[in-house]
Amino acid sequence: MRVRLTGIAGLLIPVLVVGFLSIPNLAGQAPKADKAAADKKGAEKANIQGTIQNMSKETSTISVRVGSGTVTRQVVYSPSTKWLVGHSNDNKPGALAQVKVTNFISCVGKFDAKSQLLADQCVYREGK
Repeated sequence: MRVRLTGIAGLLIPVLVVGFLSIPNLAGQAPKADKAAADKKGAEKANIQGTIQNMSKETSTISVRVGSGTVTRQVVYSPSTKWLVGHSNDNKPGALAQVKVTNFISCVGKFDAKSQLLADQCVYREGK
């Protein structure tokens, strides 16, 4: 009888310990719907940075040459776009009228269905 109880207790104790240790992990996990919303929320903001290749005031777009210069991305700005001159950590208020082709620009916003960045804020400066 003692052997049977010891054998059962020997099997039961590790199962209980593992069960109790996994409870905090299960409680700390967010439901899948919340996780998807958090992932989507984090993915909403995007950044495009590079050298300005072309500007069109008629369509309110800026063509930005990114990376090694082989890819061009479109940035769409609006009257609510905030313009800053300088670096991302050291800047001052700027204006669209001061932005020129060949400036380095970094814009933050959201992508639309056409994969264009709808800019909330752009920081520009001379060269990189």
